[in-house]
Amino acid sequence: MEFSKLNQSRHKVTQFDGRKVTVDEVKAILSEAVLAPSAHNIQPWHFVIVDSQEMRLALSTAMHGKNAVQNEAAGTTLVVFSDTDLPERVRDMVEIGADFLPVDHKADLLMKLPGMFEKFTAEQLAEYLALNIGLVSQNIVLAANNKGLKTNMILGFDKAKAKEVLAIEDRFQPELIITMGYSDEQGTASYRLPVDDITDVL
Repeated sequence: MEFSKLNQSRHKVTQFDGRKVTVDEVKAILSEAVLAPSAHNIQPWHFVIVDSQEMRLALSTAMHGKNAVQNEAAGTTLVVFSDTDLPERVRDMVEIGADFLPVDHKADLLMKLPGMFEKFTAEQLAEYLALNIGLVSQNIVLAANNKGLKTNMILGFDKAKAKEVLAIEDRFQPELIITMGYSDEQGTASYRLPVDDITDVL
């Protein structure tokens, strides 16, 4: 789909018809979404596809009201995590990309980045992760829309409870939940501030 049309047709949808979205379909979406830019190309994200009905119901205990209802009706639910151990993420990149990354680039990554990340304050880490998670999450909903799926991003949930339910490695922090599925609902465009009112030209 041409980008302008794709972008303009993406709207929040919270009513799903229950048709299942397969794990392979979600992974195909993620394969496109992770092409998003990230600071230092660290890609500090991790995903959990909540595929089983048992886990979907368990995740609902971390959600509130209508969010829990849409979670259970969606074709699938995706939880987007940030990786809070950035030095370890660098080491993972070098190990996983061992056959792809040039030797001098691997050495450069290991020499420069872990030390820089270890000096981050809690506030710097939170800002860094929020930026990167926002970039990949936007790509996820656009890629899903391009495949005819409707989505909704949910921030209103108990992160500690979700982490407990999903039992993912402690270094990963849940950031948002994306419900995804099929729906006859098209959603409606939200008001956007005019570009002239939010732009300065110097």
